[in-house]
Amino acid sequence: MKKSYSQYTAEDLNELAIEVVNGRLFSDIVPIQPSELLLQLLLINRRLPMQSEKAKSELLISPVLNEIWAKNSHVFTYFSGYQFNVDSKRGLKGFCDYILSTKYNAVFIESPICAIVEAKHNQDLIDAVPQCGAEMYAARLFNQQHGKDIESIYGIVTTGSEWLFLKLTDNTLVVDEDRYFLNNLPELLGCWQTMINEIA
Repeated sequence: MKKSYSQYTAEDLNELAIEVVNGRLFSDIVPIQPSELLLQLLLINRRLPMQSEKAKSELLISPVLNEIWAKNSHVFTYFSGYQFNVDSKRGLKGFCDYILSTKYNAVFIESPICAIVEAKHNQDLIDAVPQCGAEMYAARLFNQQHGKDIESIYGIVTTGSEWLFLKLTDNTLVVDEDRYFLNNLPELLGCWQTMINEIA
């Protein structure tokens, strides 16, 4: 078995009995207008060099996450660059870019509901789906091990500019047919809020 989430492939997901399918995750998106703070941050940040994953994470992804968190601060919290070892024998271990938890005041990960994977440089979003799927599967195992009955786990793969949402229910991983973009912030934030409303 692979050594960590980042080494997962589509075949590895198949070995976990996960079926990967396309589908539409959001049918009625209510656009949300971004705050002036987010608009200003992104206006400044997008003028800075972003040749590394770390730079994109700090300059593009974190501001969007902070915006959503500010609107839902008593609903969830998120962890960045967190070691999330759930089942080492199956390679369900390693660092996760971001993990969302329904325990809004948690110090350590509890009740994970969403895993976010930043696509590697020049990597298409779909190529990062196996890694994200593995982290989502691990989140579900973690919840089961801690007696938490959370029906669906969400996942997101992003370059910072482009965002792809995933949803794991039972043994089916649905990859959204649509992609969302930083250039259309109201729609992207609307997707985020729809997801939070469902899983919170």
